[in-house]
Amino acid sequence: MKLLGIETSCDDTSVALVDETGATLFLETLGQETLHERYGGVVPELASRAHAQILPTLVQKAFQETGTNTSDLLAIAVTRGPGLSGSLLVGVSFAKGLAFSHSLPIVPVHHVIAHLRGAFDRVSDLRGKTLGLVVSGGHTHLYDVTRWPKLKRISRTVDDAAGETFDKGGKLMGLPFPGGPSIERMAKSNTRPTFPLTKGPIRTEDPMNFSFSGMKTAFSLKLRQALLSTDGSLSAEDQALWSDSLQTAILDHLFSRINKVIELESPETFLLGGGVAINQVLRERMGALCQKHGINLLMAPPKLCGDNALSIAQIGLDSMLQGLFTPFPYRDLSVQARWDPSE
Repeated sequence: MKLLGIETSCDDTSVALVDETGATLFLETLGQETLHERYGGVVPELASRAHAQILPTLVQKAFQETGTNTSDLLAIAVTRGPGLSGSLLVGVSFAKGLAFSHSLPIVPVHHVIAHLRGAFDRVSDLRGKTLGLVVSGGHTHLYDVTRWPKLKRISRTVDDAAGETFDKGGKLMGLPFPGGPSIERMAKSNTRPTFPLTKGPIRTEDPMNFSFSGMKTAFSLKLRQALLSTDGSLSAEDQALWSDSLQTAILDHLFSRINKVIELESPETFLLGGGVAINQVLRERMGALCQKHGINLLMAPPKLCGDNALSIAQIGLDSMLQGLFTPFPYRDLSVQARWDPSE
């Protein structure tokens, strides 16, 4: 028996097939960067249309390459939320239609939990008190995941997410979309001392929470002033300096909170997932911190940091083994664009 995973929460169309042991039989993710690059961000209507065009073909490819028929499926796991309503609706509707022909159960999966699921192979890998950080374009949240898959939120961003800050900074500097990989690439070539973006530590009502909106504003204002003294563009050397300064500011703020939480919670295991988790400087700093405190660090591999259907399928298999799924005829299965996993 096999389980099909479908992910369409934002602008990546992803399909995966796993067998009953969890082994990966198929995984392919098609991004839409070139579609949205001219706008400097994801356009929801364009994203949902692209999913509708790509998803049927991608599922057919998965079936053909693995010799799978719908009758071979144990269940279908699909991202229910959070995300863009139109994009989620494409995935959930397709899953319902495909499952209907064989009355297959559907496992609705939470997008944020999937990011953390990509960080480990088996649930038995989670030893003792376990914390999980999801850092992406839409989320910067830290959870207690000791009772996996139940999540208890410890801290969150009160405004913008870290990934959104990377993307906005990249757009302001004229770097290719998405901004995170472009900024990381430029920052590597910087040879000058970085500069601060804010006058002091970022304060929030809850000292554990994150906040990036002020950082975005400060970066925008400073960059605008710098451009007034030039011809309106940055040299490659200046782009490297500004990229390194923004990346450093984002990571310093992240670790100002992570350090506090680790001191208070004393975890044995720490999970790191989400699109920004692919950042090599973040991974190195996280590794050094966990080594210092003797914490078992589990990070999603680069191919599973972004939105992907393999993590969806793995959660689907976990849920089926626990008897957690939506049986046919899926009366109560709808998308949830806003969905707190700690509820």
